Amino acid sequence: MFNARLLLSLVFIVPFATAQSSSPPSNLPTVDPGVFSAEASILINGTVEQVWDVLTDFPSYPEWNPFVRSQVVTNKLLVPESSQEPVEDKRLIITSQIPPLDPPVSADTPSNPLNTHITIENITHVQPELKRVAWKLYGSPDSVLSAERWSAVSAFQDENGINWAFYESREVYNGALASLVQSLEGEGLAEAFEAQAQATKLRVEGM
Repeated sequence: MFNARLLLSLVFIVPFATAQSSSPPSNLPTVDPGVFSAEASILINGTVEQVWDVLTDFPSYPEWNPFVRSQVVTNKLLVPESSQEPVEDKRLIITSQIPPLDPPVSADTPSNPLNTHITIENITHVQPELKRVAWKLYGSPDSVLSAERWSAVSAFQDENGINWAFYESREVYNGALASLVQSLEGEGLAEAFEAQAQATKLRVEGM
């Protein structure tokens, strides 16, 4: 038998409930979408400062990050700096796993040599007042391959009045080789970004 009450519930109650939910506004800058992008975001039960500190504490990455196993700030000659805080126009030597290692990881977790990638990046933006930082693939002409990664943290209060830190990270790929990178590593990159987001949450909430 036709259930009019159920129909009314579907038409009125469900949309109303959906309208009450809200999602965090992005703190990432608007950029060209490129050929493809890898990205992830997550709500974290912690403060914006806590997440920012974890994000920019590069020497601690091996202790918890299943994607980026090492991230070293260097000068333009690729000599490591005494201070490992991100500074615009410094270089980064990044050793990553694509796809990521199985979490949880520690500094003693061995990498998979077959999935190890080493890139040199240039720190393009450090915006502590906005809680945003970015770095870009160095040494490749943009027409061949361009890849810039932005990460951001912002405060968010949900409809129940609960305060969260909202972590986002996105890397946009462009250039003649971007489609090849997507076909070879697009799935692994998506897994890696999600793995780092989840690991960031665990790192902050475990403090």
